[in-house]
Order: sequence, then structure tokens, then C-alpha cells
Amino acid sequence: MDKDFADHLVRFRKLPMPVRVVVGRPRMFGSIAFGIVVALLAPGSPRMVTRLLAGWDAFALLYLVLAYVMMLRCGVAHIKRSAVVQDDGRFLILVLTALGAFASLAAIISELGAAKDNPLALAVAVATIALSWVVVHTAFSLHYAHEFYRGKKPGGLQFPSGDEHVDADYWDFVYFSFVIGMTAQVSDVGITDKIIRRTATVHGIISFVFNTALLALMVNIAASAI
Repeated sequence: MDKDFADHLVRFRKLPMPVRVVVGRPRMFGSIAFGIVVALLAPGSPRMVTRLLAGWDAFALLYLVLAYVMMLRCGVAHIKRSAVVQDDGRFLILVLTALGAFASLAAIISELGAAKDNPLALAVAVATIALSWVVVHTAFSLHYAHEFYRGKKPGGLQFPSGDEHVDADYWDFVYFSFVIGMTAQVSDVGITDKIIRRTATVHGIISFVFNTALLALMVNIAASAI
């Protein structure tokens, strides 16, 4: 840990915890603020559900762009710093992200019922489904990365190289998370940490329920389009 970051961390930890949760996640909360603005200013529809969906889609799109640009540009050192700064509220963020995604699916059902035979509504529904799915598993990707590097020694996941792969970058955790997201199970990455194992169990359950709901919703959308 370099001196500048250590000094920053001392000042950061003096902040109240709710402030640390927000300040430590500028991409997440900046995207939330953008989504709220879009929901409030969305033109053309007085329906609250429509505005909420527009806000969620705006949040999800900006969050994903910022997250993946960060993953492309940053390496292991950045993950280690983020793991320390984002320690507060890390499980709460996952819960809120998953709840937001499930709420967006419920909103789609309401929106489709009020906008039958509307191609634009169907297109928005499909986009919302895709964005919600990717947001959930991206949030878990970042969580796994931070859990891996949170301790003094990296660990908790054993990658196929045969060791703990201390140089794992963001894309290793994206792979691990999205495999769970698609199959509701792990594949060739071993879990050697109790907290990560429990998180992966919850992640698998969320994935199974979410994918089942998505399948039912896509069948409904396809039927509406016929």
C-alpha cells in the first residue's frame, strides 16, 4: 500500500459509514443519480411504471459502461484498493442490486399489460431484461474480486492453473460470476473460502429464480408480439 493511498484511507475512514458507502462507489451512485434524473424528466408518459423503467435502464446502461471501462483500464492494484475502500456495505449493495433487478421484471409485467401491441414497449421490455441480467452478474463479479483481494493474502478462489492465481484480474471474476449466472453452479473454479462459498450459494439461487422468471417473461413477450 503506497503512502498516498494510506493517507487517503485514514481520511476516508473518518467519514460516517453511510458517507463511506456512497463515496467509495462513485460509479454505482453516480449511475443511480443519473437514473433518478431520467425517471423524473422522462418525456411522453405520465405512468410511474414507465418512468421507473426508464430510470432503471438509464442507471443500468451507465453503470455497465463505467464498470467495464474500469475493468479494461485497471488491474490488480486497483482491485486491492477498491476492496479496502468498498468494504462497508458490500453485501447491502448486492441485495439492493438484485432487488432492483427483480423489481424491474415486475414493472415489465405491469407495463406490458398496459401497452399491448406496442412494438416500442416490447423493445424496451427486452432491453430491460438484458440490462437487468447483466447488471446483477456484473455486481457479483466486482464483489468476488474484492472478496478475493480483501485479506492480507489473496485467496478464496482456486483457478484452473492449479494454484490460487494471485494475479487474477477483473475478467477472471467476470468469468466466475457469469458461469454461475448462466448455469446456477460453478464450473472449473474451486471455492476455498467460506464467505465466498455462501455468497456463491445465494448467487446461484438468485440466478435460478431470475433465469426462470426471465424465461416465463420472454414467453409472455413473444406471445404478445404474435
